[in-house]
Amino acid sequence: GRMLWLNNARDIEKAGRMVFIRYQLPKMKRIKIYAEWCRYAKSLDSLYKKIESLNLSKISNPALLKLWNDFHKLYIKFWVSGSIPELANYGSTSFLEEKLLTYLPNENDRANVLEVLTAPTRLSFYQEEEIDLVKTHNMSEHQKRYFWLKNSYAGTKVLSVDFFRNRKKSLSPKLEAKIIEKLSQTTHKKREVRQKYKLSKTILDIAEAISSGVTWQDERKKHIFIALHYTDMLAKEIAKRFGYKFTEFNNLWYFEVADIVKGTKYHKKIKQREAGFGVQFFHTCKELSAQETGFIWQAYEVKNTNQEQKEIKGIIASKGDGEKLSGRIHILLDPFKSKTFKQGEILVAPMTSPEYIFAMRKAKAILTDTGGLTSHAAIVSRELGIPCLVGTKLATKIFKDGDLVEINQHTGTAKKIS
Repeated sequence: GRMLWLNNARDIEKAGRMVFIRYQLPKMKRIKIYAEWCRYAKSLDSLYKKIESLNLSKISNPALLKLWNDFHKLYIKFWVSGSIPELANYGSTSFLEEKLLTYLPNENDRANVLEVLTAPTRLSFYQEEEIDLVKTHNMSEHQKRYFWLKNSYAGTKVLSVDFFRNRKKSLSPKLEAKIIEKLSQTTHKKREVRQKYKLSKTILDIAEAISSGVTWQDERKKHIFIALHYTDMLAKEIAKRFGYKFTEFNNLWYFEVADIVKGTKYHKKIKQREAGFGVQFFHTCKELSAQETGFIWQAYEVKNTNQEQKEIKGIIASKGDGEKLSGRIHILLDPFKSKTFKQGEILVAPMTSPEYIFAMRKAKAILTDTGGLTSHAAIVSRELGIPCLVGTKLATKIFKDGDLVEINQHTGTAKKIS
């Protein structure tokens, strides 16, 4: 149930910087690629309507195969143009930080300015949904628009009308005003920083490109969540029709699912992959055996940490209010177990992704092992106005559930105090 992705950090940052400078930073090129991506997203929406209009159990195998292939051809195009902001993020913030050295030699000042400049100034799709939920009088229509809200790569779920009805009870009628005020403050802070440090147009253009990329990533996640629902609809029909468990398809490539419709048997390969499934990408794509996967997992994921270490340092993604705070640690490796997360705990995770949102809203602060200023944890913590340290490397290893930890928002450190 876990996935580990390994990359040479320097190589991916170098590649990310190239992508940022070449495709994301030039405004007209960025706008052109975004428009292309929007066309693919719109085409996917049209395909979803076609899928909804069909009784999948009644269509022929060739028709089902065509539907599966048509979907993935389009989805790959959606991903290719939509990968620009994500790849760019690996090198964009370090690029901006280098440009800021002349203006801000002090590391803490530079971290504060980076936090402000890279913050998005548009609503996230979660914020849009909450505002719509507060306003709506038609809960059935709202459910049709947002049934996919808890989808992720780990699984999909069609949320009920009751889910949204119950959620609405916890939302303030003044929610929209508060969110708009927060975005207004972000814009004001950007203006203050620009004037205080007399930042050049070059700096501001870089910051705008990063912020734009963060907003684009958020919009892309919304479309991915919806796409996952229709992927699963098609996959469930294929699994049922050809004698597989739907969960077994988690260990198949999309083109292998297509092969099943054509008559290829994958039961043996699925069984082999259950013990471990890895892929090595270099100039070619090589599948790794369970033994090879296990070796890599032990070498890179299972780390021996210094049991005496009580303090970690990370990148200050969000300062929140004040200088210091303390709270109890709650390590959450599986976001679908967020029901156990209590209001006011400090959320610790390897990284966060959209499915963590319901725990993040209860958190007093957030600590992640990986990530940077444009990561999911960084963006959401700013929206929520809570402290967040990303890239700590060892937060999930050093701390344990229930530890009392003090976070210093000024120095970017978190220390176990009992």
